[in-house]
Amino acid sequence: MTTFGPALDTCHSGAVNDDDLALAVDVGGTTIKAELVDGAGTVLASEHLPTPMGHSARDAIAAVGRTLLAQRPDAPVVGAGVVVPGLVDRAAGIATYSANIGWRDLELVESLGAAWRLPVRIANDVASGGVAEHRVGAGVCTEDLVFVPIGTGIAASIVSGGRLVTGHRGETAEIGHLAVRTGVPCTCGQDGCLEAVASAAAIARRYTELSGDHVAGADDVAARLSTDAVAQRVWQDAVEALADGLGIVSLLVGPALFVMGGGLSRAGDGLVEPLQVALRERTPVVHPADVTASALGDRGGVVGAALLARDGWAPES
Repeated sequence: MTTFGPALDTCHSGAVNDDDLALAVDVGGTTIKAELVDGAGTVLASEHLPTPMGHSARDAIAAVGRTLLAQRPDAPVVGAGVVVPGLVDRAAGIATYSANIGWRDLELVESLGAAWRLPVRIANDVASGGVAEHRVGAGVCTEDLVFVPIGTGIAASIVSGGRLVTGHRGETAEIGHLAVRTGVPCTCGQDGCLEAVASAAAIARRYTELSGDHVAGADDVAARLSTDAVAQRVWQDAVEALADGLGIVSLLVGPALFVMGGGLSRAGDGLVEPLQVALRERTPVVHPADVTASALGDRGGVVGAALLARDGWAPES
């Protein structure tokens, strides 16, 4: 059994019945991950399946939830948390837009609640990862942090004063589209976006272009850093661009900690140490934030979903 461990969170209190379960669902661009979790954070059952495109994703979400609930038919379940990519109208219970999955205005709360006979809450997946790292991950006891998952793109969720900060329509921070370099086109149509230089996809693409040697992803580039000059150049360029972007966020928000998530965080100190040095060089006006890797890895979204099911992230929202 896996435990994400509310016991790790010594800085947030609240009575939780360990016997009551929560259904947690993280809808990714390629995979739906779902878990039944007790109040102590122990994962009692889990399922995953491919994410269908468009509105048919809702049927897949409902099905994976039913499968898990059927495994514990007599156990009390307090509710369900479902986190999804893109824009979310939490109050209306609608996933308003996801470019990756191809839906618009997808109603979730009412239909999933009827399918599971549970109260359902929905939220954005990047926000979920940020809340999870704040509550039970790398940011425990840190009231001001920014969670930055780096994968195909780059986004961020901001926790300030212990509260999740979102835009007026529930948006997380799209820092991947901060302009940090000129002459580098981005798929969004702008020039010089951070994710066009420093996302995992961009790192792999640029290494292949410069070396002529195809790599499957940024992990392959990181593995060559000790011996490959092209890998070192591409990696350093990405780190410098990331530091430029995080430096802007530091001036705007003043976090104490950046938690790096997503696939790129698997590089560990290979990412964190040079990024910390580069960020300090760019923040002479504000106190430089510390940089660390995610403690929850790719489980951050589903861990946050379990917390969402229990209290709606009440201390943060």
